[in-house]
Amino acid sequence: MPVTMERRGGRRAVSPREAVFVTGLSEKTINQAIDRKEVQTLPSRREGENERLLGFPELLYLSLRDSVGRLLSPKGKRMLRQQLDVLRATPGPAGVTMGPLELNIGPEVEALIERLARIEQVRSFVSVDSQVRAGEPVVRGTRIPVSVLADLERQGATREELLEDYPALTAESLEAALFYSQLYPRRGRPRRAPWRRNGVVVREAP
Repeated sequence: MPVTMERRGGRRAVSPREAVFVTGLSEKTINQAIDRKEVQTLPSRREGENERLLGFPELLYLSLRDSVGRLLSPKGKRMLRQQLDVLRATPGPAGVTMGPLELNIGPEVEALIERLARIEQVRSFVSVDSQVRAGEPVVRGTRIPVSVLADLERQGATREELLEDYPALTAESLEAALFYSQLYPRRGRPRRAPWRRNGVVVREAP
């Protein structure tokens, strides 16, 4: 059975920060496209929140806009956007026809799907619970803050050292936590680092 772009790409909308990883564009470029109404945002996940969210067709447009879009006139870019809107509910998108031009978007669609799946996989290893460390992101099933692991790595701790000092971690969960910290950087000033003394990694108390 043919599948639509919406189904293939999944229904989870992403933030501009997540879209940086998905599209390879800068967050500034993505926000500028939103501000210029070049792409439309979706409703926030929670009522009352002012959150910018992008669906799969918007991500695909941004990705194509940075490659083939450079060869298109403003009118051509509008045509591309319109074609992707049509494909949102059209089975099996493989190409976009724009006058004499036909774009094969299949590889780009598959690449975006893989990156979105990577985000979901990473998020599955991290838990955010107001009852655990006041809602700070931690590795699921532990009380180990993602930010602590990221700070330790920035200070020079190796993956092997982190796995030795935090036996509850696996190589996969550590990799996911470090990638999560890149996707969702902590806001505000960095915490002081009592977990490292005289150049030696010290395990933080649970």
